Amino acid sequence: MTDSRTATCPVCGGRMMRDERPDRITYKDRTAEVLQPGWYCTACDEALLDPADIAATEAAFIDLKARAEGLVTAPEIRRIRKSLKLTQRAAGEILGGGPRAFQKYEARTVMISRSMSNLLRLLDRHPEALDELRGRDGPA
Repeated sequence: MTDSRTATCPVCGGRMMRDERPDRITYKDRTAEVLQPGWYCTACDEALLDPADIAATEAAFIDLKARAEGLVTAPEIRRIRKSLKLTQRAAGEILGGGPRAFQKYEARTVMISRSMSNLLRLLDRHPEALDELRGRDGPA
């Protein structure tokens, strides 16, 4: 690499530059367009992605996979959790998964399970059931 914005292409020896380019990600029958950051060769169109570049589009892939599998997406998880007036830590402790589970779901670093997705959907429709999960009786 010559500086933080250019590098030498390992395929053709040409100049690579940092850029974001449109890319298509696919999971099953679903497709989404993302802007993929990376190193792109100006001569041969070779692309190199470092771990941070891959992580930048991993979140979009996790949402795409969730939609294809019929699971709640990260924004839905956050909306439901907040409507239940739960912190991420409390949601993980009451609903399961541990104290950091909801931070990981909402940051899209871990895929939500079908059972947790179903539980959140039920609680979204019947928030009063949260009292039962907390071990308290609901309203009289």
